[in-house]
Parts: sequence; C-alpha cells; structure tokens
Amino acid sequence: QTHLETLEIALKEESRLYKGIVEVVKDEEVKLTRLDVALENRLDHLREEYTLSYEGAKEKYPLMIPIEEAQKKVKLIKLAIEELGTVNLGAIDEYARVAERYEFLLGQKEDLQQAKDTLFQVIDEMDEEMKRRFSETFYAIREQFEQVFKSLFGGGRAELKLTDPNDLLNTGVDIIAQPPGKKLQNLSLLSGGERALTAIALLFSILKVRPVPFCILDEVEAALDEANVVRFSQFLRKFSQETQFIVITHRKGTMEEADVLYGITMQESGVSKLVSVRMEESENFVEI
Repeated sequence: QTHLETLEIALKEESRLYKGIVEVVKDEEVKLTRLDVALENRLDHLREEYTLSYEGAKEKYPLMIPIEEAQKKVKLIKLAIEELGTVNLGAIDEYARVAERYEFLLGQKEDLQQAKDTLFQVIDEMDEEMKRRFSETFYAIREQFEQVFKSLFGGGRAELKLTDPNDLLNTGVDIIAQPPGKKLQNLSLLSGGERALTAIALLFSILKVRPVPFCILDEVEAALDEANVVRFSQFLRKFSQETQFIVITHRKGTMEEADVLYGITMQESGVSKLVSVRMEESENFVEI
C-alpha cells in the first residue's frame, strides 16, 4: 500500500509537470504564431512598399553592420523622415512645372549671354576701328596743321599733341603754337587774335584732310588785325574751289574776297530788307 501511495504521488507530480510543459508549449505556439504573423506582415510590407522578396532583399541589400547598429540607423532615419513633415503629393507635378520653367529661363539666359558676348565683340571691333581711323585722321591733320599755321602766320611753327597716346578713345588734344617772334607755348597763353588765327588754321587743316561740301563761319576773324584778315580771306579764297563757304562777317578784307555779298538793312523801323551784290558784276560796273 505504501508503494502504491508513492506511485500515486509520483503520478500526480508527473501530471503536474506534464500540464506545465503543455502550458509552456501552448505559450510557445502562441508566440510562434505571433512571430509568423509578424513575419508575414513584414514580408507583405517588403513586397508592397519596396517590391522585393526576402531573398531578393537579402541578396541585393546584404547587412554589412551589426543588427543593433542597423536598428539604430533605421530609427534615426525614421525620425528624420518624421521631421520632414507630411508628404506633398503635388510636389511631383510642381517640380515638373518648375523644371520646365527653369529650362525655359536657362535657354533665355544662354541666348542673352550669347547676345551680350556678340555685342561686346562688336564694341571691341568698333573701338579698334575708331582707334585706327582717329589715329590716321589725327596724324594727317597734325601734318597739315603745321603747314597751314605757317601760311596763315607767315612763319612760326605749331603742333598737335595727344594728352594720352596710349588711350586713343579718351585722349585729349593739346595745341602747341609758336607765332613768329614768340616762344613755343600752349594755346591758352596766346592772345585773343593769335588763338583765333590758330583755331582757323586747325579748321583749314581739318578741311584739307576731310573736305566738306559747304561750311558756315560766324565772325571767326573778328579778333584778327587787318593784316591777318587779309591772310585769312586769301586762304579762304583758295579753299572755295572745293568747299562753299557761308561767312558771317563785318570785316572789309573778308568781304573783298567774297563772290556774293548779302546784307540786311532796316530802311523802315521793324522792317528788314535783304540786299545782295555779286562781286563779279560790281567789278564790271567799275570798269565801265
């Protein structure tokens, strides 16, 4: 009987242990089911979100770092994504519109840049042409100026100088003159009559290099003495073969060399009258 009781006690203990093991197995089966469900959900997420299978993901994106570090990185990336805020679903269309606008403006910028480069090239070519023409004309006028000055003054010498020969587009021109019996000096230091005659010499020098159909002179010889007026009028007569001069003057010497004289008289108060005389006809009348 004692042996039977011992067996019963052992059986009860085994039954208790068996029930415990069955409970543990059930719990593990529940856990396994949960893990299967979680695994299936993750596989579905992998297929739906990334269009990858487990095998494909494992082959294409092998884990090269410890799993704990990878999990930390994933958490940090998720936090960064959350900080970005909600996703703008219209961003793709907006990007396409902005990109098209950007390409259009970029094309316009390139066109403008090409036009700018072309304009600068044209400006450079024009500058070079202006330098060439200015240089040729200046030195030609300077050569004529020396000769004309001597003719008008009856001697002396004069020259034109560039204030900045290295910058022909912005340089100025100085007139250095030496009338007979005086020292070489700047135009501003000459007397009024000498300055006027020097300016007339420069004018005739320009006309020699670049003749014009007609020229209007307004009392340019007003400051000259009689001897220089005669020189001026005779020089004007020589140039009249190529250029027609219209001269406003009150000097007798200039009038004597003119072909036609036009005068304004006021015989009645407030009424002006034009009077003209051809010098050739007046000479015929004098001879008769």
